[in-house]
Amino acid sequence: MDKKNKIGFIGAGIMGQGMVQNLLESGHEVNVIAHRNRRPIEELVALGAKEMMSFSEMANRCKIFILCLPSSQAVMSVCGVLFSIALPKTIIIDCTTNELITVKELARQAKIAQLRYVEAPLTGGQQQSRDAMLGAIVGCDVEDFAMVSNVLKPCCAQIERLGELGMGATTKLISNFLALGTATLVVEAMKAANNLGVDWKKFYKLASQGSGHSMSLDRIAPKAIAGSHDGYVFTIANTIKDMEYISDLLKDQPDAAAITEVFLKIYKNAVNDGMQDELLSSRLEIGR
Repeated sequence: MDKKNKIGFIGAGIMGQGMVQNLLESGHEVNVIAHRNRRPIEELVALGAKEMMSFSEMANRCKIFILCLPSSQAVMSVCGVLFSIALPKTIIIDCTTNELITVKELARQAKIAQLRYVEAPLTGGQQQSRDAMLGAIVGCDVEDFAMVSNVLKPCCAQIERLGELGMGATTKLISNFLALGTATLVVEAMKAANNLGVDWKKFYKLASQGSGHSMSLDRIAPKAIAGSHDGYVFTIANTIKDMEYISDLLKDQPDAAAITEVFLKIYKNAVNDGMQDELLSSRLEIGR
């Protein structure tokens, strides 16, 4: 692939900023646009990104777009504009964690607009984004996969095609069911240990040697032992958003649906306590 592809990147936030940095380092021209927070845009421009003042300016310059947005609602809003102004055959790679229904609707709209829409939701977090160690879960036509892989290669350690459009969202949401569920169980286990007088340091050492060991345990427990509760960088509001997407996907899977409802109840209670903008792991703070 030509190293001088002109890429329009929409959503240069917690995940997107690291992705843009890696795309720039690989030689791509990356065009970014500000939303509410200008700080990441200014930092990226200092590294060589070009700031666009409008979607129209970006669409006239780029025939490859990457979206990395916080919700399906945000994607629908952006694509409502982008699909009407992008040049025919423009490639749109959507790295957002989406509802399945959103992906299907965007695929329908893209076909009408003569655009190439591909879904590629991501595994990993902010650190993996910086380190180019993300995973991309791709749903697309077979003929588009090589192109997607080439574009995302600077950002990802693993890129897998799971099938046609829709399979990316399906797989990603099941993956998040496992990831967020595990993180929630880690928090609940540590809360229970504390309430029952079990020393966290000794608990972590023992749990790390058993089948309860997980990446979530390694992220959350050491920081909690040290007095910090920012081990799992994912907000409670985003947890609820994803769990609601998961709940819809799993509504015909009785046992999984029941578990999802338990998780949703936990996090909605946290929102009632004013914690919506705090991290999932902040629920470990004593007395909360």
